[in-house]
Amino acid sequence: MHKPAIFDLELRPNRSMPERHFWRMIAGVAVIILPFMLVDLVLLWWAMRASYRSGRASEHLRLDSEGLELVRVAAHGQVRRTRIEPHWARVELEELGADQNRLWLTAPNPSGSTRARHAIGAFLSPGERAEIARVIEAGLTTFRERR
Repeated sequence: MHKPAIFDLELRPNRSMPERHFWRMIAGVAVIILPFMLVDLVLLWWAMRASYRSGRASEHLRLDSEGLELVRVAAHGQVRRTRIEPHWARVELEELGADQNRLWLTAPNPSGSTRARHAIGAFLSPGERAEIARVIEAGLTTFRERR
């Protein structure tokens, strides 16, 4: 037999929201956030797809006994070929400031009045462009010495 209690207390921490409202709040936040997450995912997919597509672009320089040929392949597949007379071709590494440069291959236009400038390796780092400039210059020197 129990003795009569003077008090019998059960203490629990206070919650600002009943549990049934918690699930409603989660559902409401999900309805607000999920569309933005989906948009973020679609934008990420689009950006990565564009990045990989632009990675299909390429440049190919070939110097042989026939001459110098620059072949550019655009990201969408268009091919453009340019023949350059190696005796008159010049390599220009344009310094743009702190650790920035542009690499140009120049040659006289068919009219002879001006020089055509062909940007080379715009997608490369400045150090890579400097190394490519040395390789092209050495190749042109070797070509000219053999003639």
